[in-house]
Amino acid sequence: MPGKDLFRKPFDEGTLAKLNVFRDYLKEWLPVFVSKKEPIWTTIQIFDFFAGQGKDMNNISGSPLIALEIVQSLEKFIKERNVQVILHFNELDNDNYTFLEEALKGIEGQFIIKKYKEDFSTLFLSLYDSMKTSANFLFLDQNGIKQITKDIFNKIISLKQTDFLFYISSSYFKRFATTPEFQKYFSFDVAEVQQINYYHIHRNVLQHYKSLIHQNKRYYLAPFSIKKGSNIYGLIFGTNHTLGIEKFLTIAWKNDKLRGEANYDIDSEHIDLKTPSLFEQYNKPSKRQIFEKNLTESIISKQLEFKHSVYLYTLNEGFLFKDANAVLNRLKSNNKIKFDFELITSNLHKDEINKKIIVL
Repeated sequence: MPGKDLFRKPFDEGTLAKLNVFRDYLKEWLPVFVSKKEPIWTTIQIFDFFAGQGKDMNNISGSPLIALEIVQSLEKFIKERNVQVILHFNELDNDNYTFLEEALKGIEGQFIIKKYKEDFSTLFLSLYDSMKTSANFLFLDQNGIKQITKDIFNKIISLKQTDFLFYISSSYFKRFATTPEFQKYFSFDVAEVQQINYYHIHRNVLQHYKSLIHQNKRYYLAPFSIKKGSNIYGLIFGTNHTLGIEKFLTIAWKNDKLRGEANYDIDSEHIDLKTPSLFEQYNKPSKRQIFEKNLTESIISKQLEFKHSVYLYTLNEGFLFKDANAVLNRLKSNNKIKFDFELITSNLHKDEINKKIIVL
């Protein structure tokens, strides 16, 4: 056995938060492809490019074993639909790779496991063509920030049926913004970075990646900030499909019922749902108040005239359709607008695009 063992302690609260989001989303993602009677994609690939050792000292599953558990739970469908599922696990560190091999030993089923001990960018480029002909889920649990470059990011978002989850050391952006190494990968304004609230740093990381998407390309990103000790880390989720962003946001709100984006009080508002304030406005986070105010103004000013545009605006702001429906209902009850359509529901399709909101 290797002498160095980075996981010879239990996963901490932050790591468990990350793994819970990973598990919850993969449980939603995989059935979309394997449960259809006539699958659109006959090959499904799951890539875990920084797989680690597979589990902690208490045998709590890490991302590789979580992915396998979810695939195994759907083996009946995989066999019946004749779908090929390939799991790619990469770990560059020699000791960690040895532990990973041991964790995967003897696991077999209606799937293929491929193991690697390679540099991320080299492996990613070697596997990239295979991603063009399959449905893909990419998990990039990197140590630091430098792996997801502009070039890598643009290659990922150009793939047809690919969702991804990045795990990034967001606090590095604030700590090392002035260093030449950092500036090689991220052209942030140094003075601006220094002014960012430390708890909000992951929001700004998200905006950085949003800025890399061409303005005419419809693509959805959402964050989930994670505090581990004194450091801020974070997940960034990406998809080119509204159903994908709906599923992720539902999971994010499940893990953070106040703001849907962190495992800590990201805005330091100290709201306690168990002992609410007598004044309702103090029970509603500022993020929600801003969303409701901006959505209301955009509808009244006719910037958002259609049901579908309200739906897309809501997803891009990190909220769910029920949150938009509350605003629509309130405006209708106050005789500010009228509409003859049903309220927004999950996975809104093109036939809803022309459902108009009339401002009174």
